[in-house]
Formats: sequence, structure tokens, C-alpha cells
Amino acid sequence: MSERIYIVSDGTGQSAMSMMRAALLQFEKPDVKFTVYSMIDREDQLVSILNHAKMDESFIAYTMVTRQFRKIIKKYLEDNNMKGVDLLGPPLDYLEIYLGMEQLEKPGLLRKVDERYFKRIEAMEFSLTHDDGKTVKGILEADLVILGLSRTSKTPTSFFLAQQGFKVVNIPLVPEIPIPKEVFEIEQHKIVLLVMDPEVLQKVRSARLRHYRTTSNYNNLPKIFSEVEFCYELIRKNRKWSMIDTTNKSIEETAREIIHTVYGRDMEL
Repeated sequence: MSERIYIVSDGTGQSAMSMMRAALLQFEKPDVKFTVYSMIDREDQLVSILNHAKMDESFIAYTMVTRQFRKIIKKYLEDNNMKGVDLLGPPLDYLEIYLGMEQLEKPGLLRKVDERYFKRIEAMEFSLTHDDGKTVKGILEADLVILGLSRTSKTPTSFFLAQQGFKVVNIPLVPEIPIPKEVFEIEQHKIVLLVMDPEVLQKVRSARLRHYRTTSNYNNLPKIFSEVEFCYELIRKNRKWSMIDTTNKSIEETAREIIHTVYGRDMEL
């Protein structure tokens, strides 16, 4: 007959599950089954679970940030001669003494952190898929659309923003190539156009050409002036778009200016 471990938590219970699985690796093929009770937020609910655990003769591993719930479980285990382990209480109590601060006792904080983490991962995957005009499929899901001439920092800025949880589509601007029609189907205030001082842009492009050891009119100054003028003409025609000058700006500065421009200064990176 299998032994049973009850995982009891006012969060997801994943931390307790991971710790118990890690501990069980130190035993040779133990026959153990888990029962997980998560999001516990009522005393009667907790007592009912403990009663079931008693009937099942289960071991209880619990992660409860609520001090009162921890006391209930500890007393129940003592009164009923049951085995269990408080995985979160002792670290919280020791940290409270060390830090000289009271515990918040707010369940779900780790879950919020995890949600932000997964949001960033999703944003990074989205932005990688939609980098440099690879595709505009899914553009309606974007938080930001960055248009820009070559070498105006579209890609690094997009990836920096994605790391903060923003889904970004970035599309290169080439005067001879029409802008995808999908760009005009999204909320137009989400569109940001990156430009750079023509002479600085020429130096950036020239450095790139030297790296690849090729000749091209890619860094031709009159051509670059024409491209920049093309950008200003786009802004004149599309009044809801924003323009950001990236000349001599760090990626972080450009990203912050984009967010402040599109979402306001209350939105921080």
C-alpha cells in the first residue's frame, strides 16, 4: 500500500511539492502518492483537510504564509500524533527576527511574481517571432509596434522592452517597400517610429559595412537624408504615431521614452 503525502498550501503548493520530491530522491524508490490542496483560505476548509489526512494516515507538508493557519496545523498534528513538516514557517520566523520586519502574511505573492515571469517569457517569444519584419501575423496582440530605418536600434530596443513584458512587433522601413497594411489596422497610438541624425546614422552604417567588408550605397549620406525625410513624411501623414530620435541614446533611454510616450509617465519599466 502506498504512503500518502498531503501538500497543504494557501498558494499553489508547487514549492512544497518541489521540496518533497527533492527530499524523496534520497530514498530508494519510495511508494508515495501526493494529494495537493492549494489556495486554502478558510479555517473550516483547512480543518476538513486535516481530518481527511488523519483518516488516510498521511504525512503533511505545508506552506502557509498565514501564521494562524500554521498554528492550527501544528496543534492538530501534535494533538493527533501525526507527522508533518512546516516548510515555510521557520524561514519566515527567522527572517522576521533577522530583518526586524513583520511578515506580510499575504498569500499569492509568489504566484504574482511567477505570472510576471511568464508574461515576460511570452513577450520575448512574441517579439522574437515578430523581429525585423519576419511576420506581422498576430500584430493585433502587440503592445507596441516599432518602425524604423536600418540601424536605428529597433531590434535591441524591442528585446529590452520584451524583457519588461511588452509584446513588440518591429518592422524595418524601406522607402521602396510598402508598409504592411496590418500596421494600419491596430490602435495607431501604439506605433512608434525610430529615427536618427543622418550623419550619425551614416557612421553607424559605415561601421557595419566595414565589418562585412562590402561596398554599398547603404551608407550614402544623400540616400540617408532621403530616408529620414521619408520618416518625417510618414509622421505628418499619421498623426497618432510617435517619433523617437535615438541619436546617442542608450537602449534603456529609448525604451523608457517609448513607454512614457505611448503609455504615459505612470508606466515605469
